[in-house]
Amino acid sequence: MAKMGKFLEVIRHRSGGRLQPDRATGSLDQDRTSSSIDADSIRVLAKESEQDKKPALAVLYYEKIIELWGETPELWISIAQLQRSMGRYEAARDSLDKALRIEPGNAQIHFEWGELEFCQKHYLQAIEHYDSALLLHPDWSLAIARRADVKAQMVFEKKRDFEDEREKIAKAAQLDALNRLDVDQRIDSALFHPTRHELTQNHSPQFVRTFNGVYQRTRWGAGDVVRGVGSLRGHILSIVPYHRIEIYIDGQLVHEGPLTVGPVQNEQSDMRLRKYAYNVWVDFSNFSFGWHKVYYRAVGTGNSVEVNINWRIDDIIVDAPISDEFFHDSTSRVPIAGLDPSRSLVEQVRALPTVVSEASPNSYPGPIRNVAILRLDGLGDVAVSVPFFLHVRKLLPSARLVVLASADNADGCRALEIFDEVIEIDFPENPYEQGRYLTEDQQLELMEQLAPYKFDLAITGMVSDRPRQLSVMTGAPVTIGFDGEDHKTLNVYYTSRDAISGANILNYAARYGLLANALEVWLDSGARVQRRDDLSRDLLRPYGIGPADDFVVMHTGSRIKATEWPGYAQLANRIVEQTGFKVVYIAHDESQRPYLSAEALSGGQIIFLAGLIPFDHFDAFLSYCSSFVGNDSGPGHLATLRGAKAVRILSARLGGTEWKSEMGGVCLYRRVPCAGCGPIPISRQEECTYDIACVKDITVDEVFVQVAKQIAHRDNNVSEAYTASPTPALASGDMA
Repeated sequence: MAKMGKFLEVIRHRSGGRLQPDRATGSLDQDRTSSSIDADSIRVLAKESEQDKKPALAVLYYEKIIELWGETPELWISIAQLQRSMGRYEAARDSLDKALRIEPGNAQIHFEWGELEFCQKHYLQAIEHYDSALLLHPDWSLAIARRADVKAQMVFEKKRDFEDEREKIAKAAQLDALNRLDVDQRIDSALFHPTRHELTQNHSPQFVRTFNGVYQRTRWGAGDVVRGVGSLRGHILSIVPYHRIEIYIDGQLVHEGPLTVGPVQNEQSDMRLRKYAYNVWVDFSNFSFGWHKVYYRAVGTGNSVEVNINWRIDDIIVDAPISDEFFHDSTSRVPIAGLDPSRSLVEQVRALPTVVSEASPNSYPGPIRNVAILRLDGLGDVAVSVPFFLHVRKLLPSARLVVLASADNADGCRALEIFDEVIEIDFPENPYEQGRYLTEDQQLELMEQLAPYKFDLAITGMVSDRPRQLSVMTGAPVTIGFDGEDHKTLNVYYTSRDAISGANILNYAARYGLLANALEVWLDSGARVQRRDDLSRDLLRPYGIGPADDFVVMHTGSRIKATEWPGYAQLANRIVEQTGFKVVYIAHDESQRPYLSAEALSGGQIIFLAGLIPFDHFDAFLSYCSSFVGNDSGPGHLATLRGAKAVRILSARLGGTEWKSEMGGVCLYRRVPCAGCGPIPISRQEECTYDIACVKDITVDEVFVQVAKQIAHRDNNVSEAYTASPTPALASGDMA
């Protein structure tokens, strides 16, 4: 009786005091058993647990009702439904079996058994149970419908399997035909359209992390590095439902929140599988620099802990934030100064202003004042590198060039009189092993020696692996060099081959020249305005654009639908109302027309164009507009190529400079810790978990301000810096 009393006290506590014993009559024991807490009261708590996505707790409530007041088929059915939702199929079978022993003629039990078999893809068994339910309840529409669903699923899977086999046979025949002697063997089967079977796979339940930081080499080792405000992203693939993620760093709970649910892309056969995604923003500036343990726990309908299924442990490195001078355009650079502990990190990040980035052909990520050039090889390498050295000096006339030279070539470097300083490093080559080596003490001494130089850029000229590893020891935040495992900022990969001997046909002077050329285009891409002389403004007359009309072009579409900005219609209405300019509104289809001002449409102030128009007409709109507004899409790049003043709205899925405008106008983007999600929004929007906030948080007011600035100057001319064809003088020592 004491055990039962304790249970009732727990029930009263969970009910928030709503369920109280009747103290009017009876002894203490009678109060515990004959109180207002009855089976119906506990059933209410069970239903609330179901609604709160706590099925395991609901099962406990139902089992307690059975223990105290006896079993019924309905109770076992409720338990079986919950167990089925948790993926505990054997337990659900046991519960239904107990219900069936109580009442063999209960149609609901047979129906639930059919549901259990259906979710496990045991289709024939499911039909048998639905048939049993229909024998007991012949006109039961739900059972009839579910039986039809099973039949339809069986037909669908048979057709799909047949199509898979047909595609396999056709592909095999196609590949077999390539083996004929009369077939041109340059035909590449990799270009053939893949079959559905090749495009899909059978995923297994697993815990997948998609981002834990950027892999880098640090003083603490090589690993996933996070700095300042960052993001942890991933998902759980499971048939069993999950609804919450808990993340601990070194045992400290840093996040507890919901998971978002989406389909598993390219799943081959099991449509029950779901993706439960998380995208968590964390202020890592609160943690010490160095290694930390990250523990993930996905909370679902059961209490089991399965490593790499619903539980995961990872290691990350917390490092110091990079100076604000470097990577300023990074979409993930979230300022941490002045963070308000009284507000959530998400609220503060989403309250930040939108970044307005001016167009520029320069995509180099910072200043270039002090440059380290690593030339730790032989004298011959220095001799053939002279064109490379001279090119770098021309590109950076005011920068301080310091060459790190081996004892083998230091005097040769000094004799060139190109460098501001030569640092000689005792880095001899072993003539028998053809390698160069430094002890631990020598490497530590080298890093201490280089630290005071505060290098902004390190250019690693060597091709061999070991000397390339020294680039990280310079301390430079930006590094350039040939491919390797030292995780440089810009890796240059090259391969050349003599078709006769297979030997390398790119001489060493040309190879080193690739590094200087890479720096040159980093400083200036060479993009220039290209206007068409054959496009007449008269092409626009049939659309309602007169010779003296000022107009703004809006192209609202994008190849990546998830990253389309939603404010175009509101912006168009505002431009017409507040500026008097016409708006040429180009949309994919008619779906956006109802959101535009009916008066402006009928009066010709908004010219709505849906679908494709002739390319020359489209080109003329871009060439003669006063401003262009669009997403990160092809029309925006064509507009800037024609010299249009563009306002382009970028998502944070890529870097802030990768697709920004080079010749005119501005790009608008948001700073978010999860920037760099890459192709995720294309087909897996649910993995964002913030509903693409990096685009949708850009306000109509912010875009309108930029458009208003552009149309205030109606000449539509671009600066001489962008129209001149020769390459202008490049970066000085102050700023690249």
